[in-house]
Amino acid sequence: MSRKRARILIVDDDTNLLSLLLDTLGSLGYTVEGAAGGVEALEKLDEHNYDVMISDIRMPDLDGISLLRRVRTHYPDLPVLLITGYGAPEVIGRASPDGFLAKPFRISHMEQLIEDVLNGKEEESVGPIHRVMVVDDDDTFRETLYEILRAHDYSPLAVSNGPDAVRQIEEGEIDAVIADIKMPGMDGIALMREIKARKPELPVILITAFYSPRDASYNDDSVLPDGFLQKPFKADSIIRMLQELAANATK
Repeated sequence: MSRKRARILIVDDDTNLLSLLLDTLGSLGYTVEGAAGGVEALEKLDEHNYDVMISDIRMPDLDGISLLRRVRTHYPDLPVLLITGYGAPEVIGRASPDGFLAKPFRISHMEQLIEDVLNGKEEESVGPIHRVMVVDDDDTFRETLYEILRAHDYSPLAVSNGPDAVRQIEEGEIDAVIADIKMPGMDGIALMREIKARKPELPVILITAFYSPRDASYNDDSVLPDGFLQKPFKADSIIRMLQELAANATK
């Protein structure tokens, strides 16, 4: 789609930032309109058709996450980009945005995300594995892996424990799961078995600094991970493993 024909709705209660984004994206050739909050955005969505919505997360009355969930219900085909200065990956991931920008960000990054969603680049870039769940109780590691996946055009979702992972798998489309083994409560091995019992074709990659795939904790050799990585590992190792799983899925 040509940017001259693309109509973008920008939602932010910060009038200075809203004005800046309207002027900047307008000068780049987009047709842009602004809303000072989530409630006004819903009114505009009822009145007009848009090609992309860009929304801040932290807003009074109706925040960006709540707005996105309503958009997914009533306008499921509308791509949404979220702007945040504080949102945790697991919060953003559960809302399923098409992309997000962490403040401060460059306009060139926003422009690239807009072009990606307009051209459907994200869906095409990763093949049959697109939506990847990260399960790890280590906040730093979970957030780092989330950012790595996002940088490689996957659509990640991050949760901190096994039960939340099971619920998310039941509620939405997940293409692959990356889970730490050593977690309190339901560990990664128990989670893998639960996943394979419910969805045996769903790929599961286990990561750990404490076990190996041959560890006695497995007990049942009929339930094995689709991949295994020992911490620490390089970012390209997990990306390569996902690409291999995707290639096998298309054979």
